[in-house]
Amino acid sequence: MSVAKRVFFITMALLLLTIAICWGYWTYRQYRANQAAIPRNATSVVRIHVDGLIRDIAWNALWNGGHYCDTTGASPRAFNLGRWKRLGISVPANLFLYQVNHSLSGQFPDVYFGSLAVDDAAAFAAWLHDNLHMEMGTSDHGTVASSERAFVVIQRGRAVFALSPSKPQADLALLTEVLVNVLEQDGSVAVSKSNFRDIIHDDGQVCIRGAHRFCIDFKKGSASFSGQYETEGISTASAGMPHFTDSNAVSLWVQGNLAGFLSGKRFDIGDHTLQGDSLLSHYKGRAVLEWKGTITQQDTMINYDYDDNFDPVETLEVIDKPVPEIYCSLGADTALIGYLQAQGVLEIPDNTVNRGVLPLFRVGVSALPPDYVQFHTASEPLAPPVPSGQGRDLLYLRVDFNKLLISDFLPVVAPHLQAFDVLELSGKPATDNRAVINGTLRMKNPQLHSLVQLLETYEGR
Repeated sequence: MSVAKRVFFITMALLLLTIAICWGYWTYRQYRANQAAIPRNATSVVRIHVDGLIRDIAWNALWNGGHYCDTTGASPRAFNLGRWKRLGISVPANLFLYQVNHSLSGQFPDVYFGSLAVDDAAAFAAWLHDNLHMEMGTSDHGTVASSERAFVVIQRGRAVFALSPSKPQADLALLTEVLVNVLEQDGSVAVSKSNFRDIIHDDGQVCIRGAHRFCIDFKKGSASFSGQYETEGISTASAGMPHFTDSNAVSLWVQGNLAGFLSGKRFDIGDHTLQGDSLLSHYKGRAVLEWKGTITQQDTMINYDYDDNFDPVETLEVIDKPVPEIYCSLGADTALIGYLQAQGVLEIPDNTVNRGVLPLFRVGVSALPPDYVQFHTASEPLAPPVPSGQGRDLLYLRVDFNKLLISDFLPVVAPHLQAFDVLELSGKPATDNRAVINGTLRMKNPQLHSLVQLLETYEGR
């Protein structure tokens, strides 16, 4: 055998051995991570595939190093890999969050709990303070770190935490006792042996199982997601999804009854009350929304001036202001308009929404054939797009963020939309009581990892 062939075979053997070692190490980390303990009475579980995210971001950083590293001597970029060093914790292969029923579930219905192994409690506390700007303190249970939506108790060898996706109505510190007792050893079970064991086989880097199933997969330039949702009375209606114009900023089609959302409910809007059962009796099972851009409405501003005696005098000024051009068409009988008038939501005789209900801009209401009631910000209604024919599509949504005015959104929301390009999702029935939803969110930068772009918008870049 020639020297060249020997070198080739030795190189291939070393390469295969390296791959086998890496695969074995990866598999062992996943196995160990899936032995993580969760409460036996958990009602839902979230799995974050940390190893997969690190691998993909590291690969993306290899090809986009200039974005991740400061090479100019200027201030570092918002997402800097160096910030994630010296965490003080053992980075898990998978991180599991869970929900449980507890004594304060009524006050904190959206809170998820979790725990982490801690190597250096002081370093971890410093990282939370310096990078996540959490307030630090001490309690009988150890060092505590808190923010509006997160609360962490750092003990010897571990940290337990509570996260709230929505803004909680009360201080998360009230959960301290629940938090330190939620993972008692006699009440826990390994994820791989729990009722949620199938989550370890779900595709996606963030997966949720509970009343519904949902997965997100972060990729270069986009994020894809899918979900399965239990719902009542999936419609067999035959109105197919309409053809929307590509010039729309937002296009939305919804088909199906809303009994689960409306039945037996009461909606208090300012000084007005709407009964869900009354709305349901008029609704015909479909809705179409088009946001086409921006139009101008005239509004009256009340100012105050002073007369010669320095007494305040009220003055009225008519101004032009831009508002979103929106047409929302509900499949409903015309009696819906009469019901809204009777409840004071619509002003008579011009059929505009009471400004006490919607003060930001003027919304007119019109009856359109066939069997539509349309809410519109333009001075005249617009015929909704024609359905395409037979079909059981339950949902279609397309949002072109390039056509939206970011100023139309709340200042808290607007910065997070700047990295988005196009969102598109669709929903179809899987069975008589389950729907499947799939979607994709494309980012402005097609080369950069989508999670990195989301983190940068969160950090205000």
